[in-house]
This record gives sequence, C-alpha cells and structure tokens, in this order.
Amino acid sequence: MTCNSTLAEGVWSDARERSTTEPGSGDKTLANTSITAGQRVTGSRRNGGVVHVQQLRILTYHNVGTPPAGSKMQKLYVSIENFDRQCWLLRRLGMRGVGMDVGLRALRAGKAQKLAVLSFDDGFVDNLTNAAPILREYGFQAICYVVSGAVGGHNTWDAEQLGVVKPIMDQRAMQLWLESGNEIGSHTVSHPRLTELDDESARREIFESRGELQRITGTAVDHFCYPYGDHDGRSIALVRGAGYASAVTARRGPAVPGSDPFGLPRITVNRGRGLLKFGLHVATPYSWLRRQ
Repeated sequence: MTCNSTLAEGVWSDARERSTTEPGSGDKTLANTSITAGQRVTGSRRNGGVVHVQQLRILTYHNVGTPPAGSKMQKLYVSIENFDRQCWLLRRLGMRGVGMDVGLRALRAGKAQKLAVLSFDDGFVDNLTNAAPILREYGFQAICYVVSGAVGGHNTWDAEQLGVVKPIMDQRAMQLWLESGNEIGSHTVSHPRLTELDDESARREIFESRGELQRITGTAVDHFCYPYGDHDGRSIALVRGAGYASAVTARRGPAVPGSDPFGLPRITVNRGRGLLKFGLHVATPYSWLRRQ
C-alpha cells in the first residue's frame, strides 16, 4: 500500500515547522493541498480499483499529561504539548474536533470529511484539566466515556496492573466538562470484559451505567464504549436495548457510510505516534486503506 507522496511530504514539512512555530501561525499550504476523505481514493485492495468513500475518523485518547515514573503502559499518555500540536494540525487542515452527536449526524449526511471525533476513555481528571483548555482554545468538542461506578474514584480495574492510580472525574468535574460543550458517554459500571459476564451482569453494566450517568449529569447519555473493545452479538443487542445511539470498539480504522453504529471503529492516538503519522491518519485515506 502506498500513500500520496506529495501529501506525505507536506505533512512532514508541516510537522517540522510546527516544532518551532506557535499554534495557529503559518500559511495554509498543507490544508490546501491535502487529500481529504470523500475525494478519489486509489490503491484500495477491495475490488482492485478506485473507491469513493466518506470517512469519519473517531480518535481514541486515554490520558493527556506526563506518565508517572515507573508506570506501565505509558503509551496511554499523550503529552499536553503533543495534544496541542495535534489539535493545531487538525485546524491547519481545515478540520474540526467534535463529539459523537455531531460526528454521526455528519456521517449520515455525507459531510464528515472535515470532522474528527475526539474520544477519551474512562473519564480521567486530566481530560478536564489538561485536554479541555486546549479543546476550548481551538473551538473543538469531544466525548468522554466514563466508568459510572468510578466517578470520583480511580481506575480500580487496572491500577495494580499499570502501577498507577489515576483519578476519575467527580460530578462537579463532569459538569465542567459538559459546560465546555463536550459530551459524556458510558463505559459501563465497572469496566469489565463484557463477553466474560453472565447475561444479568452484562445487562446491569450496560443499562445501569447509562441511568447513573444521566442522573449525575442531568443530560442524555446516548453513546457507549465497550471496555477493552470486547463485545459480541449479545453485547450489541443489550446496548441497542438500553437506548444508546452508538457504540465504539477497538477495531482500527475510520467509520464509513454503512458502518454498524453499534460497532464503530476508532483510530488510537498514543504516546509514540508522531505528528506525521497523526496527519496521515486524519488527512488521508491511510487508515481506511489499512483496513482493506
């Protein structure tokens, strides 16, 4: 698989420039020359020909900040500086960070090519303290999938494994997140692997998390995220039955028209992803072609 070489050079040049340039400055060359989703895409392994595809990139984040010394899975952290650079590049490309409501409506309307859904898993406090001010600076919105049973607590499901206790937003923090124009989604009650639960336990995790988060926030909670991306037909049926409008997975790639709204793929953004690779994922058919 090959990517457009001119675009790759443009993203790389822009990434190098960004390392010494303040956010928002510089010309719009990259934005004007980028191939965007919905344009003519060549090189697909599906049908061996040209594909016209409308894509919605749903980006996955966990923590924004510096990982504690000695903690495991440090790739789950994106530094404040890198998150700022990624938002800067999105704006430079003429794109906008949005929540799931706007993103899904745009995908259905065939107008998603200039949008990227910014999604945060678990509900960590640093999403509010470190990411939200940057989102506000760029006029972006995002969705945070919160583990309802951990509100005001910490990551009990993997703290021992990761060697770090990560605080989860409390009710007031969630209200501040919402007041910035962002969304809250459900990530179950306790962050289990749903396929390993019995029917009643799986139902409780999916149904009760929505009800509790709606009670806490006083707003609709319409979107769901499967913990660890673990799901099956039963999980999907329960999510539908609970009244959610969508659910995201750990399957890689962008969403396209016809994607199952209860099995949406995402693009993981982690500590090791440089600005060049980030640009290829959000501004070119790169992610879609990797799926074919």
